[in-house]
Amino acid sequence: MNTAKVTKNTQEVLINVSSKERVLAAALKLFVGQGYFNTNIPDLSRESRCSVGSIYHHFKNKEEIAKALYDLSISIFRKELEKSVHDVTNTEEFVKRLVKSFLQFSEVNVQTSKYIWLCRHSEFLDGLVMRPTTLGFDNFGRILTKVLKQGIKDHQIRLLNANILWSIIFGIPLEYVRDWFDGYNKLPPSKVADQIADACWRALRA
Repeated sequence: MNTAKVTKNTQEVLINVSSKERVLAAALKLFVGQGYFNTNIPDLSRESRCSVGSIYHHFKNKEEIAKALYDLSISIFRKELEKSVHDVTNTEEFVKRLVKSFLQFSEVNVQTSKYIWLCRHSEFLDGLVMRPTTLGFDNFGRILTKVLKQGIKDHQIRLLNANILWSIIFGIPLEYVRDWFDGYNKLPPSKVADQIADACWRALRA
């Protein structure tokens, strides 16, 4: 599927070139804007300008649309993180770039980030989605595991439980982003990225 990330001034994270993509773009806008349970197939039909029949040609039901949108959003997110660290071998720089990329992605891709981080997927996709910060077995997961294990081996990172590692690397920036979405944090993530990245590294380093 062809997708394109948006700039800060754009509301949608997907640029549609097919009926299936138009449905996903409509779902992103409506699920974030009015909620999953307040959106029905006719709503998606009107927003996407696709017939109800066309929607059911691609998806069995609304839940399948939500799952496809979630999978696509996570894929875009993880590929951006991978891109930000693909050429980094220094452990400190790796961690800091990862955290800053997380924050920058959330600021640029607001709709997608809100769908990933704010929608309560357990209410309508229970058991069908992987947590966005789960290590995973994709290329990004392999790179992350390799660098962190080497950092621990070289005594650059403290020997911590994996869940604690993830909570530091992803949890700290995530909480800032969520509060920014909710209007509690006034400074956009890009303005505090260096400080948060440094704080995460200080929490990890041996």
